[in-house]
Amino acid sequence: MKILPTVKALQAEYETLLAEKKKVDSEYTIARKEMRELLTAKANVDRLVSHAPATPERENEQQQR
Repeated sequence: MKILPTVKALQAEYETLLAEKKKVDSEYTIARKEMRELLTAKANVDRLVSHAPATPERENEQQQR
């Protein structure tokens, strides 16, 4: 038979885990914000690239219009 941990031991472990969770949550929030900014920048670049003329001929056609 195993002996169950005391309430004090459980509370101490809970406090330790809660502090670790808060630290990891703040890191996650920062990483998620950075990821969103990078995805926005990527979408903007993709949008600009898709509108850019592929060849100089297309550029000349657009300038003549």
